[in-house]
Amino acid sequence: MSATQLIPAEQERVFEFLSDLDNHWQLADGAISVVSVEPGNGGRVCMRGPLGVHRSAVTSVDAVRPPHEITGTARVGARTSAHVTWRLEADSGGGTRVTLTASVEQAARLDRFLLAAGGRAWLESRFRRILSTLAERFEGDPQ
Repeated sequence: MSATQLIPAEQERVFEFLSDLDNHWQLADGAISVVSVEPGNGGRVCMRGPLGVHRSAVTSVDAVRPPHEITGTARVGARTSAHVTWRLEADSGGGTRVTLTASVEQAARLDRFLLAAGGRAWLESRFRRILSTLAERFEGDPQ
């Protein structure tokens, strides 16, 4: 699952914003919300899907490679985990192309069912909204 968006800001500025986990509160859209943050380490995210489905994920930051990449893990319960990556690439127009990706490494039966029943498409739509909010955060922002 992934989404990509051009952000109207230099790569270093976007990376600085994303590397401060407290800023992720600003990207939440209600369907995916940040419940708590452990600065530099991760936190807890709540996902509220259609039909009252909700899942909580404990996140951790695994690697930070300024100004190109932040990687981590999201765990839902004892048996579901995904590798999450924020990739940033400088764009020739002065902006930054950001790609948010989640790759499911293992999934409990319920989570496999939810992903197959539309959860993948739902998560990709949430990723697009998160990146759109990130772009809005930098629009009109003086460099």
